[in-house]
Amino acid sequence: MKLKRLDIPRSVLVLILGGFIQSVGNSLMWPLNSLFMHGVLGRTLTEAGSLLALQALASLLGQFISGFLADRFGPKKVMIMGLLGAIFSVGFIGIFPVWNVYAPAFILFGLAQAFIFVPLNALIHALWPEGGRRGFNMLYISNNAGVAIGTAIGGMIAQVSFSLTFSMNAAAFFIYLLLVFIGVSERKEPIQSISQKQQPNRLSKDSGFKVLLALGGGIFFAWGAYIQLVTILPVVMNQLGFSLFSYSVLWTLNGVFIVTLQPLINWVIKTWAKSFKRQFYLASVLLTIGYIILLGKLPYVSYIIAMLILTLGEMLILPAVPAAAAQLAPQGKTGTYQGIIGGASSGGRMVGPLLGGMMYDYGGGSNVWMLAISFMGASLAMFFIYGKFIQRFNRLQQSEPPVGG
Repeated sequence: MKLKRLDIPRSVLVLILGGFIQSVGNSLMWPLNSLFMHGVLGRTLTEAGSLLALQALASLLGQFISGFLADRFGPKKVMIMGLLGAIFSVGFIGIFPVWNVYAPAFILFGLAQAFIFVPLNALIHALWPEGGRRGFNMLYISNNAGVAIGTAIGGMIAQVSFSLTFSMNAAAFFIYLLLVFIGVSERKEPIQSISQKQQPNRLSKDSGFKVLLALGGGIFFAWGAYIQLVTILPVVMNQLGFSLFSYSVLWTLNGVFIVTLQPLINWVIKTWAKSFKRQFYLASVLLTIGYIILLGKLPYVSYIIAMLILTLGEMLILPAVPAAAAQLAPQGKTGTYQGIIGGASSGGRMVGPLLGGMMYDYGGGSNVWMLAISFMGASLAMFFIYGKFIQRFNRLQQSEPPVGG
């Protein structure tokens, strides 16, 4: 039997490989940040939470700025800026692990990450427009495979030296920088020609802008709910008598599910969820079911089942949103559209922990999962609006292939 030749551009494969390497390096560090601030640097959890919020705000601003710059100067140049910023920020923390260095460097790292991932999504689409969802999905899988490996070994490395985890993270970003600099070439010609009528000067006049706002609203609320799994779930499980190891196992399973259940997700997309809107509807229902299970305070096996269902929802929604935004974007605005979607995601990750913490303080874990369920109701409503808008958008674009309806 002859093996089918891969039709994936070499530059896309380089970006995916680099994404895996930086994901391993970054995952050595991110689960341990709060522990490092509290246990090593001697800061209060309030100080740690405040710094995390400031980093999220820097990332939110960076999403919008980097998207605009990617359209103005090219996504590769902006991505290289972000990689350099990441190398210097976490590298300095590795060399000088003190609060006065850590705090500003940590905020800079949040900004640098935005300058990496928004242009990265724009590059994936520019280099492989015919790939549609596939390029974003491959990047998503490689990142999560890196997370599974990084989180598995990060604790062991931190026991040797916290500084080593930061230094290894900087090294991973340096490898990614070399791969992007040497192995990625941007297309010089426009992917397709579009009329001047399709290129309004003002963003708000774009035919797909309302669709983009509905899409952004959907992912904002979805992230507002999902981030509770990172910020509140470990506290709730600890209160119920489960160990930290039991919680970390759930994220290991999350990575395993993402890699092993791709054939199932591909089958679902081929047979029923062929359009983006159907993927968003199904994902919203699955995520809601997962939070309902968590609301029940059932034995540990229920947490594994909930993580399985939540992961299936995640697999449908997270790669599809940037792909849907990329196909909405007019020529020359791909970076801006990715920045808006990235900003909506960052907004959800910033607001979610704040509201989740308040709900937990006032009523415990049950209130948090009720909040998550409410967020998913709002997310589903926004995706229904997206579904209506995308139908109108496709009718206006009848001369072009449909993009999501």
